[in-house]
Amino acid sequence: MHILILVAVAGAREKMPAALGDVADRYTIVTTWAEVLAALKADRPDLLIVERTALAQVELAVLSDLEKPGRWPPLLLVDAPVKDAREGIAATRRLTQAAHRDYQIGELYIDTRKKRVRLGERWVTLPPIQYHLLLALAQRSGEVVGSRELLQAVWGYDAREHEARELIKVHIRQIRRRLGLDPEKYPYIRSVRGFGYMLAPPDEE
Repeated sequence: MHILILVAVAGAREKMPAALGDVADRYTIVTTWAEVLAALKADRPDLLIVERTALAQVELAVLSDLEKPGRWPPLLLVDAPVKDAREGIAATRRLTQAAHRDYQIGELYIDTRKKRVRLGERWVTLPPIQYHLLLALAQRSGEVVGSRELLQAVWGYDAREHEARELIKVHIRQIRRRLGLDPEKYPYIRSVRGFGYMLAPPDEE
């Protein structure tokens, strides 16, 4: 598993190897977005970890490019790279290991090998974050999963309930739009007010 890590905190680059230990097979540590782009062209990593404060340095063109399917690896934002990176990588590894099979929920099919989703006869490639969010729901199909649980499963860190709820809501809306899921006609992803979200076939009560 190759990890690309962007850190902006002074001294974090030197501390990172000791913090990561053997949790990653291979990792590259960079300090600028220019280095990130160069690393992506040279050797596409399995995961990109970005210290949250580094987002203030990113150019708008790069930020919008993050949403393009297949262009970027899964993105994990962390507040304290030295402390949080190890936990985030471990969570990503668990998610990857759990995603060894395909999932069928009604007419919704998730192909984990090609990282794509089919609804009926139409295949859709979701951006990495949205794909992993849908996969996390599919792995617990028929259960209500809280926003903080989803945040932990996909991003690898915890947050306040309100922050988690708002972030998940944005991505759920985008997943519905990309897949053409009308909440009234095709309510595959159901919002359970006050609790979280559930993925289930439309005809399941």
